[in-house]
Amino acid sequence: MKIKQISVVLENTAGQLYALSQVLHRGDIDIRSIFVSEETEFSSVHLIVDKPDLAAGLLRKQGYFIKEVEVFALKAEDRPGGLMKILEILKANNLNIEYVYGFGEKTENKAVFIFRITDIDKAIAVLKTGVMEYLHAGHVEGSQKSSPWELVESL
Repeated sequence: MKIKQISVVLENTAGQLYALSQVLHRGDIDIRSIFVSEETEFSSVHLIVDKPDLAAGLLRKQGYFIKEVEVFALKAEDRPGGLMKILEILKANNLNIEYVYGFGEKTENKAVFIFRITDIDKAIAVLKTGVMEYLHAGHVEGSQKSSPWELVESL
């Protein structure tokens, strides 16, 4: 359930993200997810890649400052309120979200959310049990034959 995410600090100047992507490309590494948060002089780039250990090694070798953290991904229905139901469960269990970002999978009509949570093990356990109980309790509108969300093993 846990996914390794690589966070890289880049100087906030033209071409920095391109240079980073060149390193990954030369290593035949596929970027599955990317989120860039802007600061004044620097940007934080959060990456989920298909070969995280290789990517981390290559980036370090090229002089990049990186941090590896564990995140988890959750697929939810791509509709208004899809994320809110997940947040409701996390809030009810007093779980702190450090950050979350998402993207859509239009072929499945699902949105994938990447969560960085202070207590990731508790969050995964709560979502494994809480989401299923929550769904079976009929709190999600619409008739679904299968669960409208699922924890994602890998991206």
